Amino acid sequence: MFHINNKPIIDKCIVSFSHNRYESRSQADKFALEKARREIAQKKKGVSHLILRADGDDIDRLKFLFLVQGIPIMCYALGNLLLSSLKEIVVVGSSEVNTILEHFLSVVDTHGKKVTFVHEDPDNLLLINTMILGRNELSLAANELVLFQPGDLPFMYDLEGVLQDKDLKSHNLILWLNSRQAMFPQFKENPASEFVVRNYHYRVIAEKAKQLHDVKEPNVYPINLSAIEDDIIELLHQTRKDGKILNAGLSKALRSPTRMLRLLPVLAKHFRHFDSDLKQFRLNDRFKFGAHLKNFNQGASILLDTPFIAKFNDDPAFVADVDALEDWEDFESLTHLADERHSGDGLAAIHPFGKELLQFREKAMPRLRKVIPMYADFKSYLNDLYRSLEMKYVPFNDNGIYDTPNLHTPQIETAYRWYADKTRKFVKRIA
Repeated sequence: MFHINNKPIIDKCIVSFSHNRYESRSQADKFALEKARREIAQKKKGVSHLILRADGDDIDRLKFLFLVQGIPIMCYALGNLLLSSLKEIVVVGSSEVNTILEHFLSVVDTHGKKVTFVHEDPDNLLLINTMILGRNELSLAANELVLFQPGDLPFMYDLEGVLQDKDLKSHNLILWLNSRQAMFPQFKENPASEFVVRNYHYRVIAEKAKQLHDVKEPNVYPINLSAIEDDIIELLHQTRKDGKILNAGLSKALRSPTRMLRLLPVLAKHFRHFDSDLKQFRLNDRFKFGAHLKNFNQGASILLDTPFIAKFNDDPAFVADVDALEDWEDFESLTHLADERHSGDGLAAIHPFGKELLQFREKAMPRLRKVIPMYADFKSYLNDLYRSLEMKYVPFNDNGIYDTPNLHTPQIETAYRWYADKTRKFVKRIA
């Protein structure tokens, strides 16, 4: 039994604008194309042409730098953090990230927060090293959790439920799983209500509520970095998308006989009951990993040797990251539709930091277009990228006007209404 008493809130954050690189552009494109072709052949809903970095590129294809409505994605993520109750923010990224950060803060200010930049280590871009670089800039107590998150979540501005979660006091790691059923409860009856399309590879049975959840890995990690072993963080991160999380856990447990002994009853229950219990909800299902929520929490706590809990997130903004060209389109289309509805000033209607973001675009982007290579002709850069990844169209026509099939879907209309409503409520709450 664990007995801990952590601080009840999180007021420090590490945000990563860093990402791993492939050894060559041909290797990166091969991986991206094979994944997309496979998803197309399998008729998956969530086809992804991934945005991947590679060594030797003249322009660093760093997804956080991509422009949405002429504004870097990283600036949306920074605005989200400035809106929150956080007190300290550590930014990890490249030299270009630092340049944009300096321009951003010179326009919008820090909102009373301490913001520190740390340069990524190009020779070690592993997640755990990024965490360590950020951790080294913070004074963290032994009983204090920090928020770790990637910087590709442009509309994830409502963070207080994570920063002030009641479970912070009694757990050293919280996984906010992205649940399809929690985020889009009407997706079966009304497919257009699911305005963020993803492939959900995991299954979790919540026994108490008698519910089956299709879930994706989390994008935010409240974590006590003094209580979680470095190797398990990297191990779990590397296996988070391919369904080998159980194998990763077992390999770790086998190196610790006492943990393995404690884990055996949990594993026995899993193998004895999960498949049969799943059939009570769904007779035929294809997935990469599944578990009962209570059993998963218990097993992970044993494996980590520290209190752990997984929870279901119900905010679509938490799953709406920008990993692929299709994801970029979702946000570009959303902001274009908002502009149409609000005569060119739509961003403030769907994002509570919208006015500041537009101010940054007006004051800083002319200078950044001269110093950040990607921005010199971003529209042509995107069109060339679409062609190289075998997309069936390009996003900008000969006159530089954005127009894609995505822009005219019911999901974009749903997304616009959802974010406009959420923004109104959020602004009223913080006023």
